[in-house]
Parts: sequence; structure tokens; C-alpha cells
Amino acid sequence: MKDIYQQIWDADQAEAGVTPILDSEQGDPETGFVKVNSDLDSADPQLKVLTKAVIPDSKRRSYDLCRLLFNNYALPERDEETETEREREEVHDLVHHMADTAPMQVAREYVANATGTSLSQERWYNTLMEMWFRRFSMGGDPALSGFEHVVVGEQEGAKAQGYHFWYKYYLDDGFARQVDGAEAVFPGLDSDRIVYRGSRMGGGQQQFPESVTISYRWHAPDYDRDAMRPLTKPTGGFFVGCSVEGLLALGSVRAHLGARAPKQAVINGARYDLKVFRSGSNRHVRTFYPMFKGAAEPAEGGSGTGAGPTVAPVGSGGPPAVIPSSLRVIAALINPEGHDPGNETLTLINVGKVAQDLAGWRVEDRNGRSQSLSGQAIEAGETARIRLDPNRGPQLSNKGGKILLIDAGGNLVHAVTYSKGQARDDGRTLLF
Repeated sequence: MKDIYQQIWDADQAEAGVTPILDSEQGDPETGFVKVNSDLDSADPQLKVLTKAVIPDSKRRSYDLCRLLFNNYALPERDEETETEREREEVHDLVHHMADTAPMQVAREYVANATGTSLSQERWYNTLMEMWFRRFSMGGDPALSGFEHVVVGEQEGAKAQGYHFWYKYYLDDGFARQVDGAEAVFPGLDSDRIVYRGSRMGGGQQQFPESVTISYRWHAPDYDRDAMRPLTKPTGGFFVGCSVEGLLALGSVRAHLGARAPKQAVINGARYDLKVFRSGSNRHVRTFYPMFKGAAEPAEGGSGTGAGPTVAPVGSGGPPAVIPSSLRVIAALINPEGHDPGNETLTLINVGKVAQDLAGWRVEDRNGRSQSLSGQAIEAGETARIRLDPNRGPQLSNKGGKILLIDAGGNLVHAVTYSKGQARDDGRTLLF
């Protein structure tokens, strides 16, 4: 079975992540890439750790939504936070976007299976809000959040705290005016706010551009006081190439107490300890970051260094990986008025730009009962309502269940779950 963290990584790379490569390699601008400097042992303070990043327009959405939040937070951990209505909208826009992305689908499915609970889209949205965006107090600091610490970075005295998102580091190291929303905020805001202080890479880590461990100084803007703060990060590590939803999907699985996910990950042939610390109530993420632990042991019949095993189709054993697709299950009539068999329906939507032929596709319930969708097609932007075969098709139990959408290659492309409570109302169509 493929490592859950590799599943999340692969789903993110296919949808919004960009490929991390060494600066000696050629990247594909169609899928995007970020180049990692292969000579991080240099002591040059102007050294660029991430020498080039190309994010195609098809993958930019979450990067742009995330960037809007970078200047929303008070820099010192000890400060109170004042959130404007616009800033609240920016948070909700980002979380709404992230919740239904491919890596988040993988994370949501894993947590649902591991905990034996139904995770509707609304409940997963609330889980992400609680873990990453709800404020909590800790150690005398009154208004902390996991997102601010991990993605944006904070100040504690003379030190930078958190700051584990590669894209934020990349912008601060030469394109920092984008962090401020391209506004004239206060005098002295430079576009290069990173001073490199040296490598902290583990043995062999430079062979794996998926992560870096470095030391640096961050000239951080304190927007509330119109001042720049030179903060030192003696040792800082982050994954390279994942989108913000990919990073938070990894962290959500690792931090979820009920899921009891592995503490160690193998991603593209490298082993990582995934460090997570939670708030005192265990409801919120305090921090999340990777620690490189060396090359993974080669799997039987493999080299141990590639992009990992291919995605297993549904039915091959273990939780299947979710393959990004333009098709989604958006609604189901689980409990029709009167006699259920023959009246249960599913509604699919094609969010893509071209029509999707459903030859070879199928829908399946949690017990493996399936129904072919061959002979149908869904135009771009359109929906299709599928009436389930009462004799041979999936059965939508009124006690809670799962609906899987599977493509012609046998790959899971979307999964939704529902609870007994959600199926209670006769004749009501449930939206996912």
C-alpha cells in the first residue's frame, strides 16, 4: 500500500503542486516546476535557495488566494489579532477552495476511514478551519493560529518562528512586494527580505529537492508598527513544490488525533519525520514541518528513489489514491419518499472545460456494488442525474454510507460520505 503522504503528494502534484528539481535540471513549464540550488554549502548571503519557480496559470488559483492572507497577521506572537471583514472573506475563500481539491480529498477520505466517521464537505471545511485558522492562546500568547505560524511565519523576540511554506520563502527572497499585495504599505519595504546564512541539510538531502533545511535571516515587516524586524531562523525546514492545500493536507492527516496517521513519511524516495505540535486543547495545529531522515530503503523490485509506486486501482487492496478529475459527485437522493429502490439518484458535475465521455466509468458503494456509466457523457459545466439500478447498482443505505466515482482506468476520482443523520429526511436531496 502506498504511503498516505505519498498519495497526498502525488494528488497535489497532479493538480496544483509544481515539480521540485535541482537547478541543473530542465523543468516542464506546462506542469510547473521550482528549482532548488544544488550548492547550498556556499556562505554567500545573497544565495538563492529556490532559484526559479514557474507556476502555470492552470495551477495559480490557490497560490493567489493564499498570498492575500500573507499581510493579514500581526508579526509578534504576543500581539492580539484584529481581523477585518475583508480578511475573514479571504480566509473563507481559501478554505472553500482547498476543501475540495485533490490532496484534500485524499486526506478527507483517509481521516474518514481511519476514524470510521462520515465527513461531509461541510464537516471537513469546519475541520480545516478549526485546525488551521481558529485562534487559540498558549504560553501567554493570546491569538495564535496554525496557518499563520506554518505558512506565514511569526516573531518571538529576535527569532523567526514557523515559516514552513516554500512559496512564501520564495517570494520573500526577491519578490516580497507581492507579499504586501503590491501596495505602498510603509517606507523601507524591500523586495528581497532574506539573507542566507548556510545549509543545515542532512546527509544526502541535496539529492532530494522535495525539501530543504537551511539557516537564514528574514527581514519581516511589522505592518502594525510600520517597521522591519530582522529575525533569525537558526534552522528551518520546509517541503518544496507543494501547494498550500498540499501542505495543509499533509499536516491535517498527521495532526488529526483520531486518524492516528504515521509519524514518518516516505515521499519520492526520502524519509521524513513529520513533526507536529498542537494547542493545549489538541484542537488546533501549533506547528507542522518535515525533518529529513535519509533515503528510504528500496522497496522490493524498486530503486527506492523514484516518484513512488503507481496508483493502485480500486479493489487492489488498501485505501485507494484519489486521481484528480473534472468530474465530481455533488448530490444524492439517498432516502426518496416512498419506496427507495429504483428512486435513488446521484448527481455528477463536470467542472472541466471539455465534455467528458463516461465510457468505462462507474459509481460504487462502500460494499463494492457498482453501476456502469458507459453510454453517457457530460458536457463542460453541466450536470447529469444518474438513477441507480435497484437490483445490481450501488445501494445508498439510510444508515450512512460512501459513494465512489471511478474512472475507466479503475482509479478513484472522487469520494463522498454521508451520515445516518444526513439521510434522515425523506425526499430531500443531500448536497456534498
